[in-house]
Amino acid sequence: MKATLVTALLMVFSVLTYSQLETNMDREFIYEGRQYVPNSPWFTIGFGSGYNFNEKGLEPHFNLDAHFRVYKKHYLAFGFLTSRDQFFDRDTGLFLPFSRNPHGMKSTHLTYGLRIEKLHANYSIFAGPSANWGYDYLYTDSVGRDWSQKFFEPGIYLALQGTWKFYFDMGIGATLWASYSKSYPVFGLSVHWYLSTAFKRQVINL
Repeated sequence: MKATLVTALLMVFSVLTYSQLETNMDREFIYEGRQYVPNSPWFTIGFGSGYNFNEKGLEPHFNLDAHFRVYKKHYLAFGFLTSRDQFFDRDTGLFLPFSRNPHGMKSTHLTYGLRIEKLHANYSIFAGPSANWGYDYLYTDSVGRDWSQKFFEPGIYLALQGTWKFYFDMGIGATLWASYSKSYPVFGLSVHWYLSTAFKRQVINL
């Protein structure tokens, strides 16, 4: 009876501790022998497929973003995106983001957003201006050559992220994003790798 009561109390304590970690992300905590700092900067790198509205077709993309806290749940993010007609370069075989296809877009963006961080999850939404450049597809001539025109123009970038964290500072997730500019409007879905700077130190249990 006593053993059963002790076990029940331990289970209740574990649930309460887990709930506290899930709901209180305002101070440092120790979890599974590691000390973490919540609300720390995080980075995502992703690949996926997007839809090009001008060409009305799917194309691969690569994106990279760094997110930094400004105040409470408010963050700024700096990012890079490239969306091309092919994943691999037709001549050299290089893959995104290093490929040099006949037409495609590169973009850098500065966005503002909100974040909800939990023990095993991270959610965020960001939006802001972008600078976009590249080559917009025009047509294919009678001998099969693709013709493009160069562009450089401002735009708008929007991203919605959801991440499952197998460690508090590492995880995998998905980014739903949209990049609008006059010459290259496109949106896509990325599978991303999540890496946070939340880890502070390994706790040594004596």
